[in-house]
Amino acid sequence: MLKYKLLWGGLFHKKLRLILSIIGIIIGVASLLLMNSFGESAKIKTLKEIETFGPEVMMVVAGNVKVRAGRAIQTEITTTLKPSDAKVLMEINGIKYISPVFNGDGIVRYLRNTLITIINGVNEEYIKLRKFPLVEGRNFLKEEVLGYKKVAILGYKVKKELFGNKDPIGKIILINKLPFRVIGVLDKIGIDASNTDQDDQVLIPYTVAISAVYNVDYIRSIYLSVKDISEISKIEDQINKLLMKRHKVSEKNKDFTIIKAEDILKVKTQTTRIFSVLVKNVSILCLLVGALGVTAIMTLSVNERKKEIGIRKALGAKEKDILFQFLAESIFITMLGGLIGILIGILGALIFLPLFNYPLIFPLGPIITSTLLTIIFGIIAGVYPAFKASKVDPIILLKQGF
Repeated sequence: MLKYKLLWGGLFHKKLRLILSIIGIIIGVASLLLMNSFGESAKIKTLKEIETFGPEVMMVVAGNVKVRAGRAIQTEITTTLKPSDAKVLMEINGIKYISPVFNGDGIVRYLRNTLITIINGVNEEYIKLRKFPLVEGRNFLKEEVLGYKKVAILGYKVKKELFGNKDPIGKIILINKLPFRVIGVLDKIGIDASNTDQDDQVLIPYTVAISAVYNVDYIRSIYLSVKDISEISKIEDQINKLLMKRHKVSEKNKDFTIIKAEDILKVKTQTTRIFSVLVKNVSILCLLVGALGVTAIMTLSVNERKKEIGIRKALGAKEKDILFQFLAESIFITMLGGLIGILIGILGALIFLPLFNYPLIFPLGPIITSTLLTIIFGIIAGVYPAFKASKVDPIILLKQGF
């Protein structure tokens, strides 16, 4: 009973020192759990983004485009990609869906509600190849696209901002002062692989977009999907040769870029993996620093408590009793800090993951890892101080008069 009183008495004798030791462990464990949650959440988010831009999808983009950090960035813009290019590509065997695309900013109004959003001019196949779900209404008809009909499909956020909980189907909205009839509403989609919020958009026929809304004779891109993914490289080569011939350009001065979903997925996955490895290493380093802090403080505690150790050994305490006392103290500090760190890490994930639009997950692996590392580092942190304490010679202390 006495040794347990000595244990708790030694621990709480220097309260500030105890608190600082625990804080070091808390920071390490909380950062380990929080950063791992961000890493795992980022992986899930990336896979979700790719769902509407599957491996069978390709883009032909006007100008020069580079994929950086998983995002297609246009570095050079041209006006040489035409709707007729999309019609010619339709003839290639193996293409399942294809859609010309023209996008630009637009002012959308309904009664007193006004917002600025992205207007995407597409055809009736665009929703199918992007796998966009409709929550209300219907898709475009081919006749509406070819007949220059002013109809619109609203993104989820646009519908909420303009109509709230009211039914928008059949209502007339103004896009850049032109009247459009709402025929459909997209379900929640979120951010896609191109880092664009697909809920903040309005879809209209591309024929109307280029002729009436923006008054141009070109398109910005062509989206297409293939029937067989194994044929994607072959189809890419056909598209490349066909458009170079039509545009009278060579490989060196091409005025278009072909981007595969595979290119975006590869870069995004690599970026996510690097981020995950980095945060894990940094978090483990933080935990290691916290454990070293415990080691330093426990060593200092041994030096200050030599009198207590000497008296205990003089009264018959064995080396293993002293070893157990200081090892137990260090494990208690790290476990207490680890428990608080896990709770703070979970709380941080609850706050910050939704704040940055990441899916809320609590991976079991990082929690188990944090617990095991805390125990291991706690034992490591206490071994040297405990060993040093067990080797204190009470006879020397008695001769020195403490």
